[in-house]
Amino acid sequence: MPATHNPAISVVIASIVGTPFIDKCLDSLEQQAGDCSAEVTVVACGTAEFAARIADKYPWVRVIHRAERETVPELRRHGVESSSSEIVAIIEEHCVAAADWLEQALKAFASGDFGVVGGPIAPDNYARLRDWVMYFCEYNNCLPPWQEGGAHGLGTANSAYSRAVLLEYAEQMKAGFWESCLYPRLLADSVRFHAAAGMIVYKCGPYNYIYYLRQRYWISRAYAGTRGLGVFAKAVYLAASPLLPLLLLARIAVRVLQKNCHLVKFVLSLPLLAPLMIVYVAGEIVGYLAGPGNALLKVE
Repeated sequence: MPATHNPAISVVIASIVGTPFIDKCLDSLEQQAGDCSAEVTVVACGTAEFAARIADKYPWVRVIHRAERETVPELRRHGVESSSSEIVAIIEEHCVAAADWLEQALKAFASGDFGVVGGPIAPDNYARLRDWVMYFCEYNNCLPPWQEGGAHGLGTANSAYSRAVLLEYAEQMKAGFWESCLYPRLLADSVRFHAAAGMIVYKCGPYNYIYYLRQRYWISRAYAGTRGLGVFAKAVYLAASPLLPLLLLARIAVRVLQKNCHLVKFVLSLPLLAPLMIVYVAGEIVGYLAGPGNALLKVE
């Protein structure tokens, strides 16, 4: 198993889907990991052959095999706990990193006493409209360009953390989506967040539309089920639910217009985005009423 002595930064990637996504992700990291003295860990959930293929193809990567199906937050937790650096970067296996991604993350941490830094998520040269639909739905709050240090909704597809902060909040780290469980606790405890405009990753395709509809339902149910909203807040959400698909589309439209990016693609995506917004809201309704169930185990 590869070892990096005194790494400047550790990278943790949870892998469930595998090839071709994890291959593209690791290919984007190889050169910069060496340049930045980074430790890269893939927590591979699946068969022994699944993990062995990654280890054989990428001998510079440390692979942790998890045979039982676990949630993405749980897989990330294993990687964080085994990491060696004071800084831990998280990237989705479905993303590729810009050539200076690690350099930008280190630069952001060097500029202040931050607990969390994160950057924008850009599209990866999509050839199909359905991939733009996924991108607008999932990452509309991460559209580039960003203002350095500005107020942005940081997400776990492109983020880096003080390892000490993550370990201090170990229960929240494994409880569910970090944006709904971990981030509110960090903010309440005045942990400093920072938006790093140059810390860019690219979300890859292709995605099957029906597959993504199912994934969006499970993501929404898991998110709502782990938020911990009170009875009144849930009642307000349920009362407003018939209008929410339109409001969600309007929110995406506003963000696209504000960033002045991909407007034509957004307009062309609307016929496929509309049913996706309905599934989005349906998943949250079930999550608020019945809890997350095993939704997190179905998210890939």
